[in-house]
Parts: sequence; C-alpha cells; structure tokens
Amino acid sequence: MAPGAALAVIIAGSQLAAHWPANAAVSLPPKTAQQLLVDLQGATPHALSGTVKATASLGLPQLPEGMTGADDSASPLGLLSGTHTAKVWYDGKTSGRIALLGDSAETDLVANSSGLWLWQSSDKSVLHVPGGSLTSTPPRRTGPVHAEPGSRQAITPGMAQQLSTPEGVAAFALRMLDPSTQVTTDSNERIAGRAAYQLVLTPKTSGTTIGSIRIAFDAANFTPLRTEIFAKGAAKPAVNVGFSSISYQRPSASVFAFRPPAGASVKTVNPSTKAGHTRPSGFSAPQLVGKDWASVLVGKLPAHATSGAAKERDVLRMLPSVSGSWGSGHLLSTSLVNVVLTDDGRYAIGAVPAASLYAALGRG
Repeated sequence: MAPGAALAVIIAGSQLAAHWPANAAVSLPPKTAQQLLVDLQGATPHALSGTVKATASLGLPQLPEGMTGADDSASPLGLLSGTHTAKVWYDGKTSGRIALLGDSAETDLVANSSGLWLWQSSDKSVLHVPGGSLTSTPPRRTGPVHAEPGSRQAITPGMAQQLSTPEGVAAFALRMLDPSTQVTTDSNERIAGRAAYQLVLTPKTSGTTIGSIRIAFDAANFTPLRTEIFAKGAAKPAVNVGFSSISYQRPSASVFAFRPPAGASVKTVNPSTKAGHTRPSGFSAPQLVGKDWASVLVGKLPAHATSGAAKERDVLRMLPSVSGSWGSGHLLSTSLVNVVLTDDGRYAIGAVPAASLYAALGRG
C-alpha cells in the first residue's frame, strides 16, 4: 500500500456532500466479484496526484465552538464530521504526501526516504518518525478468543490513519475478505472522470455496526477511487472518501521533500522497542478481543494521559455515563464506531454495539 495513503485521523455534519457529479452508470465489460478480486490482487501501484473529498456523518454529539482546536476543520476532532478536502501525491513506489486543507490551517503528512513527517501549521509543530520505524507489532489477542485461519484485524488506532483516502479505506476493507464477508458487485460508475467497477463487502455477522462497504476501482488500473462505509440499516454512508479529480502523471520529486519550517518545534518519535528503544512510560500494548468485523480493541491509557488537559476532560464530561461489572466510565456512541473510556483509564473501541465493548472490558 502507498505510504502516502496515511493521515493521522480517526475513523471518522448532517448533510452528506460526497456524492459528486458524473456518477451515472457506465458501460464496462461484465466481471464477477471473484474476477475483480483477482484483478485487484494483481494490480500494480500507480503514481498519482489528485484531490480527495472525505465526508463523515457519524451522529456525534455537538461540541462547543473552539473545543476541537484552532482550526476545527483540520483538527482530529474536526475530521469526525462534515466534509473535508485533501491534496494527495504518490510516486508509485515509496514516497507520498497528503495535505489536509482547513479554513485557516493546513496539516501535511509526508512519507519519504527519511521517514514520516507530520506538519501542523496551527501550532507550528512537526512530528518525525524516522525511516525504518514505521511498522508496529499487531495487538495481541486475549481471553478465550484465538486467532483462526481467515481471521482479520479490527479497526484500531493504527488503522485510523489509513481512513483518509480511498486506497487506505479499501486496503482495510479488503483485509476482511474471508468467510465472514459476502462479496458482491454493484453498478459501474464514473468517478473523477474515470470509469469504475464497484465491489460491495457485507459482513455476515450480526455483531458489527457496519452494514456494508462499497469500493469503486478504476477500471483501467484498479486504483481505488472511492470508498463508502454504511452503518447497519443506513441508506447513506457514514464515511465517504473519494477522489474528485485524479491524474496518473508522476509528481515531481520536490513534492516529497520536507524541511521543517523556520520556527517550527520538531519532535522525533521512534516507537520501536528494539535496539535499545523503549515504549513511553506507562504504555501497555492493547489487546484484540473477538475476531473479524466484531473485534474490539481493549487497552489502558498511560498515566499522564488519564490526567489529561482541560479540553479533553470537558469532552469526556459531555459523554453519557455507563457502568457494569467491568467498572464505570463514559460512552462515545456513533452510528459506526463506539468507544468506552473507563474512570480508571481503560478503553474499548470497535465497530460493534456498546454491549460488546462492555463484554470485552469484562474479559480484561
């Protein structure tokens, strides 16, 4: 997968504005879902540049003005609702860039030979993850649940960064292809001026809040052009990420060069535990409870995170209080993803009903 298809957001307005013009059905050679999957497996990454529009309509509670940051449209919380625009570049090999455009600020993510760079103009900060430290160990399973052939990963914080481009969302969805998923086709469309096939992934389990995922691929080279995630029973997508324009001309190498701007504060992070590196104090690896679409990620926040800043405490107080044999805490409920934050600093997150989160916490 293209390293440029990553942005630090979490899976993520009352109006969906991501159904762009020229989506009329187009004539293409008929292909079955199995044929499309074979084509996708053999597809070669293409250099590209373009504009991506992402719309999230998760039914989040209204947050007080200014709570999401200096520029709400470019902040992590601001990305959870409304429509957002990003510029995307990829060299077809190892370098990529995403520029998330806000009303008065910009967030840039650059992947190149020196690693990963995250620039936020709102506070003039740069986060640098050096090359060679961009991988992470998958969360371990716990309790009576065991890894089985064909099992896949849940929506985890590490995956959230992928859900800002069609390619990133599609990569997550395609990892779920196993006996837990029904795969069908939908009518062909024209997206960003390109004729596209569509695959529909429908979970077979009743234990998830996801109703289906629809992925549109360029008929010529099978680049993902648009991905829509529907909550169960919903007629409109909760998450809609797609290109509004795209070009397959290779971007200039200068696009992927990055040098911290003058006056920027730079923080270098190496998450590797090898070669003498250690995890942050108080950090414990999260656990994956369950499997496939019904997986739940359970973990504990570091001590310094539970004390939190005033803004985070205010957000927490807005959430409904919940309790059970697992303890007490607050529930963030959306149409697609639910999160429980306990009073003692634990968390559970997944595209599952709240009852599944409580059960997962009880196993920990």
